[in-house]
Amino acid sequence: MWQFINERAPDSHCDYLTEEKTVADSLSWRTTGNNEYKNSTNENYLSKSIKAYTKSIAYAPLGSSELSLAYANRSAALFKARLYQDCLLDIERALKSGYPDELKTKLFLRQALSFKALDRSFNIKLSDSMANAKKWLPNLKKNCPYYNIKAECSKMMNQLGEPLDTNTVKFTPTIKNNNSIIAGGSDAIELKKTNDNKQHIVATRDIKSGEFIYINKSFEMIACDDDRYMTCWHCCRQTWAGVPCDECPNVVFCSPECKDSAWNEYHDIECPVLSYSKKVQHHPENDWQFQLTIKILSKALKAAGGIAQLKQKIDDVDSMEDKSMIYTDGIFNVNTIDNFHRLKYDKSAFDHCSFEQTTHIVSLVLMFGLNTNFFGQKMEVDDTCSNEDPLALGFLIARYFMIVNYNVVYVTDKMSHNTVFTHALIMPIQNMFVRDCHNHIDWYDYGQNVAVAAERPIKKGEEIKMFAIGIYEAKQLSKDGTRLAKFVKEPLCKCSACVKDLPALEVLPSYKSLKLSKKVRKELNRIMREAHDYFYFITERDTEKMLEIKDTLAELTDKIYGHITGPCQETCLFQDKLGSLHQQLSSPRRIIQ
Repeated sequence: MWQFINERAPDSHCDYLTEEKTVADSLSWRTTGNNEYKNSTNENYLSKSIKAYTKSIAYAPLGSSELSLAYANRSAALFKARLYQDCLLDIERALKSGYPDELKTKLFLRQALSFKALDRSFNIKLSDSMANAKKWLPNLKKNCPYYNIKAECSKMMNQLGEPLDTNTVKFTPTIKNNNSIIAGGSDAIELKKTNDNKQHIVATRDIKSGEFIYINKSFEMIACDDDRYMTCWHCCRQTWAGVPCDECPNVVFCSPECKDSAWNEYHDIECPVLSYSKKVQHHPENDWQFQLTIKILSKALKAAGGIAQLKQKIDDVDSMEDKSMIYTDGIFNVNTIDNFHRLKYDKSAFDHCSFEQTTHIVSLVLMFGLNTNFFGQKMEVDDTCSNEDPLALGFLIARYFMIVNYNVVYVTDKMSHNTVFTHALIMPIQNMFVRDCHNHIDWYDYGQNVAVAAERPIKKGEEIKMFAIGIYEAKQLSKDGTRLAKFVKEPLCKCSACVKDLPALEVLPSYKSLKLSKKVRKELNRIMREAHDYFYFITERDTEKMLEIKDTLAELTDKIYGHITGPCQETCLFQDKLGSLHQQLSSPRRIIQ
């Protein structure tokens, strides 16, 4: 591939693949936002208009009038959505970006009413905002001679509502007692080595259903597809008033602080490369993995001090005789770069790497060489192809991509009927659990954190099992036609459920067909009657009710597993409902109606 590019490709062959800020793109997205904003009968029209305006902001060149106009238009949508604090931020940004004098009256009027919405004692008539609105009124009346500021103020005052509560987190999981060795872990778990020198987490005591045993940040996370324009690229929080990168149109940040932190830590390296990776989207899922790869690699390169230093760091880790995950100062933290290098990946993928992936990797290296000073200066194609540093970078991208490809997991949109990925992330802790289709635990996303909870009771000394997609689980997924290829990491699942070839849920026996004492059968009947309403609250997504019943449901799950030792319909049902409850209480993505 290097030889092909060096011989046949012109020096500018990658230029058409780069994506830059342009007035035309910004105007196009602002027009889209205007159309969405006007169609108030459309579903989620405010969310759609805010997203389009954010794209307009991202594509607007720094210092252009389009930037100020996009900020102002988004402030109008935020005002209507009752996100008054965000509206005020955008008004200030519009003014600092050179907002036209003839439009400032409407902007200052919106500012005054936002202050009023946030503080009912605010005196609009005596405010600086209203004084500024009147100051610029003659400029507005040149084009709108019949504009009546008093009538407009009165109209907007009548439409003023209570500020929208943006706190979508209704439940925050906690660890009862922290583990002194495992970062983010509970004292209910410990890491042990098996006879074949593998590391697994086991229970140090009995663990009850619903108990959280691990809460920590993911190693790295990115938002997928258009969600990135409503998600801070640095901290991954949802944002309705994102600020763009000054250089590229690909990402936004929740605040100037996150923007500066990202630039200093890694974004200065990845910024010109993301344009290429974002534009070449033959397979979006594969593209997200490449973007996650570039983000992780950029951080690693910046932290190590360069390509040679990072390569040496990897060589040092690879040369260690003990291949298990690494402790640092007696603490086991899976979220270190050394432990990222220890993650499993398919080494044969280097030999069987697809033409498309090879092309993508080589092109990414060329983007570094042609469009950045990463190698000391901007390089020509032939220099890039013959230089050792770009070749070394290519191998680093390939290795990181293989690690990401093998270990990536996805957060899905809980409100969608289809499988819609919202975030791609790396959570190395999953490799410390035994993979089994008849799992003990599952994981949930809570903003920046990954939380692992027990969905059924775990006995002291048991190896803790996390879900695996294998033959047994395939039986469940095949019922709704879910594609399995994207989930399966191993060619053959050797977990206990798959080896035993357990039947699918609908053909498992009910406890009613089991030989049980009258006392146990009576107690199980009572549990099922009590749980009936709880299952209804979960099915109806009643958040308040789920918060009320979550502990009781966990207790009932423990009780039913206490009476029935083998798999049956009811035990699986309780485990499934408890997992569904946790999933729905985890971080939702707010949609503004």
